[in-house]
Amino acid sequence: MQTHLHPPPSPLLAHALKSTLPHSINLVYRTQHANRTQHAHILATFPPTAPSVPKCWAAAYLDRSMRPETELWIFTKGQIPGHSPSPTTFCPECTKAVYSLLDHMSTLPIPPLHPENLPALEIAKQHEKEHPETGPGVKYPITAASYLRHLLMPSVVTLGACHHEIVQLCDDAGLVREEFPGHEAILNKFLFKVTDLPETKELPEELCWGEMREQDIPIVQARTVIPRSARTLLSLKSVGVFEKAKDKVVAWTFLGLDGSLTTLHTEPEYRGRGIAKAVAAKIFREHAPGLAVDDEGNAWAHGDVYAGNVQSESVCRSLGGKPAMRVFWVRIDVARAGALAKRP
Repeated sequence: MQTHLHPPPSPLLAHALKSTLPHSINLVYRTQHANRTQHAHILATFPPTAPSVPKCWAAAYLDRSMRPETELWIFTKGQIPGHSPSPTTFCPECTKAVYSLLDHMSTLPIPPLHPENLPALEIAKQHEKEHPETGPGVKYPITAASYLRHLLMPSVVTLGACHHEIVQLCDDAGLVREEFPGHEAILNKFLFKVTDLPETKELPEELCWGEMREQDIPIVQARTVIPRSARTLLSLKSVGVFEKAKDKVVAWTFLGLDGSLTTLHTEPEYRGRGIAKAVAAKIFREHAPGLAVDDEGNAWAHGDVYAGNVQSESVCRSLGGKPAMRVFWVRIDVARAGALAKRP
């Protein structure tokens, strides 16, 4: 099984992804997003000129220049319930397809770090001084710095919103680096039909709607340990809630590069008033229609919520969302690939 580079857009890949919605939702959004650098690779285990899509296949979006942010998304037909030959065994052909992608990635050049992320590299170096240990059996405490530490290992890639079966395949192949955050943290992917979303709630008189601006980005970055660059955040669709009197942002969310509900946040003094739900509903209603539409005409949106995050789960359920699969953000070492698809 070979891996092929696809152009943006690739009609055959778009057809394959559409036919597997909502399971393929991350790649459907990511392959359409305008935030694409010269270092991006859209890959699939069938050629763009193939006469049809094979029964078993895998596809990926990789852009190493985005690090330390998410660099890689993978989807395979084997993720769809009922595709594998037995409920206890992942499809062998889809396994080979995933490994073929990873083998190919191990051969690709690593682009230079974007100048905006050079300060992140310095934070990673400081983290190394404080935690010099690495390798099997090591787990770094979850901090903003530990999310950046893998910058010191150029072959380590951040794999985002990854289906638990694919994470297991990477783990079986020895690719997952467990010392970095992610492997221990389960997220539930909530799926939303855009037509089922509730109407957006009116805001209190002292508040107003708006888009997030450049001057608002520092507060967004300060409210999360997950690395998000200003240039990426400003490339995303966003919804903000502002105090009219002070022109101060008090709640916000973005539609991520893969279309997921990203950095949904309400400042403490405004919580418990339904604002988070209103913000989430508004961004989906305004920006999700038409982007991920399945063969039956249903438009889909999604959000990834850490298991146990009761507040965010409550918001998603109040929007009609249903947890559909378990996903992870993990760091994998693609240098350890190269001949995985040839394994018996």
